[in-house]
Amino acid sequence: MRVVLPLVACSCIEYDVGQDLPNPPVPNPPVLENPTQTDVIVQVTTPMVDVLWTIDNSCSMADEQDALGDNFPKFMDYFLGSGLDYHIGVTSTDIDDPAQKGKLQTGGTPYKYIDEDTPNAINVFVAMASMGTTGSANEKGLGGTYLALETNRDTFNAGFYRDDASIHTIVLSDESDNTPASIVTENEFISWYDGLKPEADERTFSSVVDFNVGGVYTHITNEIGGIVWDVHDDNYSEVLDRLGIQAAGLKREYFLSQIPVPGTITVKVEDPSGATFEFFEAVGDPPAGDWTYSSARNSITFLTYIPDELAKIVISYTIQSSTLEGEDGVADDETPATP
Repeated sequence: MRVVLPLVACSCIEYDVGQDLPNPPVPNPPVLENPTQTDVIVQVTTPMVDVLWTIDNSCSMADEQDALGDNFPKFMDYFLGSGLDYHIGVTSTDIDDPAQKGKLQTGGTPYKYIDEDTPNAINVFVAMASMGTTGSANEKGLGGTYLALETNRDTFNAGFYRDDASIHTIVLSDESDNTPASIVTENEFISWYDGLKPEADERTFSSVVDFNVGGVYTHITNEIGGIVWDVHDDNYSEVLDRLGIQAAGLKREYFLSQIPVPGTITVKVEDPSGATFEFFEAVGDPPAGDWTYSSARNSITFLTYIPDELAKIVISYTIQSSTLEGEDGVADDETPATP
């Protein structure tokens, strides 16, 4: 039996082993810019606000209490007729006297705190704040604040501090804090106060204090957020205006959603009127400019400017992780994932 095999056409390709091979292709990836981020934050007001004034009533505080009372209308400009649901109360730095010790002071009025329904609210507050100068000379502002908002919250001070309201504490003192550790330590206070609200801008702690001795207070303000002011500065009208804006919910500090590359942040504000304003980072000591950046809080804070209600704060910057990649392609500040 014959088997017929199909014919298969074959061809040969000859290679010259001495011939130069073409150069391999050269990688030419597109140049990628570092990713940028733009955060747009709308300035709003907080509908429910609780404000605690912790006031030094020792023998050296007569002038400061008078200045507070004289200029308190500036603070109340942001509350009276605003539609805010607010509580404003006063306690003292004296926790040795059982009649004080974190209790809200009535000043001889029928009220433990003022709210939107309090008649003659400014006069009532002035009476509360004018506690005189016979309080303990061993001032304990942190202790007074802690006892007012924690220990006495549901007893003597019941109704003042509310879960659904933002909380703003303002300490007014010309002396250092001497709260014993048995009441609360500085670090415990920071941790406790930070835990009062889920959002950082719902809680502030401001210090109107003597810079020479008030380091505990100013440190807490820097950690929590708030306004620092020299208690001996006679311009009480300005600080009460700033404190009123802050407590009413008009913010000066804005948190970034990503970590920025230093020096790349730009800040603009789109006003409800339609105008756009550009602001510049403050440099130097003391800082000269419009705003500062805190790496610890990852936020920018306007030094004096307060955006109007419903203004848009536009913060643009380069995201830091894009500039920190090492040779292995992993950002220097990251740990490579485990396979």
